[in-house]
Amino acid sequence: MKKELIHLQGVSKSFDGHLVLDGLDLTIYENEFVTLLGPSGCGKTTTLRLIGGFEEPDTGVVLFDGQDITHVPPNRRQVNTVFQNYALFSHMDVADNIAFGPKIHGKSREYIKDKIRYALKLVNLDGYEHANIVDLSGGQQQRVAIARALCTNQPLILFDEPTSALDPEMVQEVLNVMVELARENITMICVTHEMGFARQVADRVIFMDGGYIVEEGTPEHFFTAPEHERTKAFLSKILH
Repeated sequence: MKKELIHLQGVSKSFDGHLVLDGLDLTIYENEFVTLLGPSGCGKTTTLRLIGGFEEPDTGVVLFDGQDITHVPPNRRQVNTVFQNYALFSHMDVADNIAFGPKIHGKSREYIKDKIRYALKLVNLDGYEHANIVDLSGGQQQRVAIARALCTNQPLILFDEPTSALDPEMVQEVLNVMVELARENITMICVTHEMGFARQVADRVIFMDGGYIVEEGTPEHFFTAPEHERTKAFLSKILH
């Protein structure tokens, strides 16, 4: 039986009187890679921010492993977020950026060294421990951000359009890293416009529009046999 890790129940959220999420119900299971798809403004990023603790819902609850975390701040959640703009410390080298979280939590020097080594290997940045952040390409910086998320040992990683700020030639290197993470059975939720990536890697695709879930299913079913007219219209524009 699959274990529920995240459950959003009846979640609504408005900004300046504009309803962004409308009674959203969403469940994410352990070791699952879920992609959130949909047009701009449909509520995908707001959903991530509610799970990460950067926003609170107007109504409804956010549960993590059965516990109510609706009002728990981001730094006290067992969730890590990889942002579009990397959010790295430019005055620190690669190793210090990756070690930031474990150091705050009082981990030993040996533990942190092992974690850095493991994370850099996973994101294909072996040997970059002492590189300056400002000297790295955008793709490399995003991979450092992913390595930092891995080092905190949180059971859930959120990705908010992780390739949107990258030059086209750098997109694939970040997507390749996320493919590797999927093979490690790390629970991930990714907002993306990369349809090929979602089709290749996701365990489940969720299509949102108007602040609620229109359709969800396996990538094969979603991309080849969508049931709803809104989904079909979206895919006809995106895939052709």
